[in-house]
Amino acid sequence: MFHPMRRTLSILAVGGLLCAPAVLLTGCFGSDESKGEDPAAAVSALLGGSTTEDKVDAISPYLDATNDYNRHIVTFDYALTPSLEDMRSGKRMTYVSLPHFSELKKALEEARANPKTAGVYKDIDAEADAVLAILKDLAPLSEKMESYYSSKGYLADDYAAGTQMIAQYLPLYDAFEPAYDKFDAAVTTHFKEVQLARLEDMRKEGRVNAAAFLELNMKVRELADMLDQEQIDNAAAEAKIAEINALVPKVPDIPSLATYKSSLNRFIGTFRSYVAGQEDGNEVVDDFNDFVRSSSNLDLAELDKKK
Repeated sequence: MFHPMRRTLSILAVGGLLCAPAVLLTGCFGSDESKGEDPAAAVSALLGGSTTEDKVDAISPYLDATNDYNRHIVTFDYALTPSLEDMRSGKRMTYVSLPHFSELKKALEEARANPKTAGVYKDIDAEADAVLAILKDLAPLSEKMESYYSSKGYLADDYAAGTQMIAQYLPLYDAFEPAYDKFDAAVTTHFKEVQLARLEDMRKEGRVNAAAFLELNMKVRELADMLDQEQIDNAAAEAKIAEINALVPKVPDIPSLATYKSSLNRFIGTFRSYVAGQEDGNEVVDDFNDFVRSSSNLDLAELDKKK
């Protein structure tokens, strides 16, 4: 099954590092009226008096929810997609593999009940509510289906209940997918804004190395997002790689980043091979995810620590 690139690439939690390159999307920032303005200034206006940390607290529960759901559907796509195809074909099924709808429902309900999230991102709240409206029926139905097939209930009723549940499941699933995608996209877009705001904060605080590290990760994600394009513009990709390479020397070599630069070079090499038609897209995604993991133990404070 095709998943938007933001679902396929690895995503790190927002809380500690606030540097997760995997959650960013490329594209225009702000409204048409802000064209030509400095993006960081646009972010400052957007935050409107709330601190960046407030925004982090507000988006973290939603980010955690999408991280967990996306990671599961991508990891187990080899089982989820055939199961869905069998349901659509009308095949008599003896096994079913379904996304973790109940876990997503629980995570979104907790996020909506969290006072730190309330009203900060009204569009995210609204999209989450739209997803929950579907999950209230889809989540319990999926649990019922999993129980039915795991207990081989089809042997007792000649597949009658299974056929009925599948007939209920498919329209709910087809309503869920676009609703979830809108929610996922809203979370991703706002996290990009938070990252830009954090970058501005770092520069104001004189945290030069941390700012370079965050900016580098953001640009690497922008390069990875080009995988969503039907035809990658090679000149644009090379221009982005040049921007990345210009930032690399500004990131200090410290133990917690021992494999960071080599992982970055490997990802760039695989990306170039993919553009040249010599590499599979899954290999590019794998190398990007390895790059993300290469900085997972970093404490940003290390980068500007005085020796």
